[in-house]
Amino acid sequence: MTARFILSLDCEGKWGVADVLTPVEHATLSTKRLVDAYGKILALLDEFDVPATFAFVGLFGESQTSFARLTPELEPLAARSPYYLGAALRDIRDGSRDGWHGDWAIEAVKGSRAAHEIALHGVTHVPWGSVDRQYLRDELKLLPLLQSPVNQAETFIYPRNEVAHIDLLTEIGMRGYRLSRTFPSRAASLASEFNPFSAPEDGLPAKDGLCRIPAGYFVNWRHGARRLVPRALSDLRARQMLLRAERASRVVHYWLHPENVASAPDTLNNLRDVVAFAARMRDAGRCEILTQKVYSGAQPAQ
Repeated sequence: MTARFILSLDCEGKWGVADVLTPVEHATLSTKRLVDAYGKILALLDEFDVPATFAFVGLFGESQTSFARLTPELEPLAARSPYYLGAALRDIRDGSRDGWHGDWAIEAVKGSRAAHEIALHGVTHVPWGSVDRQYLRDELKLLPLLQSPVNQAETFIYPRNEVAHIDLLTEIGMRGYRLSRTFPSRAASLASEFNPFSAPEDGLPAKDGLCRIPAGYFVNWRHGARRLVPRALSDLRARQMLLRAERASRVVHYWLHPENVASAPDTLNNLRDVVAFAARMRDAGRCEILTQKVYSGAQPAQ
């Protein structure tokens, strides 16, 4: 039997924290730090020839020039989301103006040796569970106006993992979306990182024309209380999951934000452990490494 491994990255710049910007976020999510983090992640994936899914916030993938062209379309949306999109536009116009434009990241992913997928992580990163359907329809009208390859994405990762309005994904041509794992509290989420017996996941049949991609597990972010989780334990957890997945032909999906590496560089070591072991299993014929798009094309319909 063979394990299946997926690595997805939620690529946000400052769009992921537009509603909670603090001086810390401004410092740790500067363009300089983001460029360094994305470069190190791509170098790591090239080293092991591991393809991954890079799901970009649509607006983050735009250059400063192409973003400015979209501003008239964004202003009416910002008025309906003043504490999220409105806050982002205010900082781009009057504040730091830094960390919002990631066209360089798109180019770096495209130029990588590994065959990465560029997916969609929302157009604005406004969480889908916080707005109504008409807002989302209006936001999605911006997708064809984007100049980056994000406008050709075929799989979706929900902003803040708030899975909602699934039927709208079929309207924009998506093939699949990542499911969400929920915890009753942040403490419960942290406690799960100490469990070396976390289970790999079963592949689900597609439903309503969309592949349901297993929710997966967060690569431990070496920040705050999460620094208490020993690297060796995180490594053991990943190894055990992959070995159990091999025995039962199941799926191990790991994900993180490149921004986690920008704010806590030691997170890269945890990612290295996961990627290196998956690559060794692949090279031994014991594991397939898939992007979300490839996985979505391989799942049976229901």
